[in-house]
Amino acid sequence: MANKTTEVSAAEVVGLLEIEGGEKVIVFGAGNGELVIPIAHKTKDRVTALEKDETLLEELALRAEEETLANIDRMPSGLGRLNFPDASFQRGLAAFVLDNTDDPELAAQEMYRVTIEKGIMVALGYSRDHSADLLADKLTKAGFEVTQGDFNEEVYYVKAYKA
Repeated sequence: MANKTTEVSAAEVVGLLEIEGGEKVIVFGAGNGELVIPIAHKTKDRVTALEKDETLLEELALRAEEETLANIDRMPSGLGRLNFPDASFQRGLAAFVLDNTDDPELAAQEMYRVTIEKGIMVALGYSRDHSADLLADKLTKAGFEVTQGDFNEEVYYVKAYKA
């Protein structure tokens, strides 16, 4: 995942999440931690890092240890039915995974379900065709209010608010 996130600055992504320091954050597609580590530095609460590839989760664990971060929980998981109670997270990030999930509608619904009222989810993806518009539509149908933009020609974001 490092090659993907080098195209966007972690500071820009963390800025979109509007982390003030006490938020519980979930990261879908955590990879080796390129975006998880800066988020964990920003919040004093827990960061739950979901990633299908357990090798990447091991790399994330090593990076967290090097940075002396003890607030990252790693879980092997993709997008689908999530084993978290409703309204578990104040912030969330889906990093380059929603374009590739088998069921984006279910993923959007689950993201909405685990987000508290006034919570924020940010999805990152590669600009190709109308994928940003399609993702924004899925998140809107799930109940979020969305805005979208581009970091550059290659990477877009959709920022979703749970009103």
